[in-house]
Amino acid sequence: MPQDDSQTLELVESVSSLNRTLRQLAHLGEGDQKVGFAAMGVLLYVYRNQPTRATDVAQWIGIGPAALSRQVADLESMGLLERTPCRNDARAQLISLTQEGKDEVDRAYKRRTDLLSDLLKDWDATEIAEAAATVNRIQQALRAGIDQMQGRNLPAAEAAQEGNA
Repeated sequence: MPQDDSQTLELVESVSSLNRTLRQLAHLGEGDQKVGFAAMGVLLYVYRNQPTRATDVAQWIGIGPAALSRQVADLESMGLLERTPCRNDARAQLISLTQEGKDEVDRAYKRRTDLLSDLLKDWDATEIAEAAATVNRIQQALRAGIDQMQGRNLPAAEAAQEGNA
């Protein structure tokens, strides 16, 4: 089915509006957490993907290595992250959460879940599940497109050639 530019523009505007609303909601939900909005994004990624390389975190968040390096150093000094050497690459380090970092993320998830539950109190479980599925589908499609545009997820033959270059 061909896309209609006006429908795509409407989706762009809706996603932009949702993004602004979610940022406002996230700031409201920060409460007494030790770290700000951006640093919490780092912790959340590490929480789901640990141990991980800093380059993977930077790529997912969409920031440069220098900016991420500062955030990781700050989070490490706060006792929320720890670095360990990578066994497969002596030049690389892996990032993981400390127990205090895990506790901070758990508290953030609880605050966000409670806040969203309160705001969507008139929604039933089916509506919430359908909304989550739609948002996940959009996110996956956009992430795949971004990865493809940035040269990741190349077909196997191209990836093998890049590895040999």
